[in-house]
Amino acid sequence: MEYRFVHHWNYVLREDEHRIMESAISLTSQPRNESFLRQAAEFIATHAQVQYVLIGSLSEDGKDVLTKVFLKNGEVQPNISYPLQSGPCDAVLTQRFCYYPNNVQRHFPQDIELQEMNIESYLGSIFLTEGGDPVGLIALMSDQQLENAAFAEHLVLVLSPAIEEELILQCHPSL
Repeated sequence: MEYRFVHHWNYVLREDEHRIMESAISLTSQPRNESFLRQAAEFIATHAQVQYVLIGSLSEDGKDVLTKVFLKNGEVQPNISYPLQSGPCDAVLTQRFCYYPNNVQRHFPQDIELQEMNIESYLGSIFLTEGGDPVGLIALMSDQQLENAAFAEHLVLVLSPAIEEELILQCHPSL
């Protein structure tokens, strides 16, 4: 299966990207409420310039994703539940991070949603508990190749600890 791991440590941020990262850090340090996941998704969608961002938690049996935020072109969509099997989000659980720069539909022909949304490019990352167990994931998707996947990865990495914390609080308060 073809995918490309983005090596974020080899990427040098431009000056404007440094300012965006500072804003991302500021977002994580503000008092949080139930809208934090939406704010984080909107921030990523805007600055990574992607059509779709979803943040989801794993179902109890780990076979499905239950979206907590699902954005399409910056607009909040109804939350959905979808199976991990036969899609790129399943690869995220195995690999912890993956990037399909193009032709993602070809790699996952059984994932009808990718075809319906005309997804060309996919970047996903897993969220973990402190014990290292998967709790959820984030997916950035677009109908064209991501303009700057390394920067998108940076955004996800900077916001991940706060998003993980929120997912655990909202979905698994006993952890």
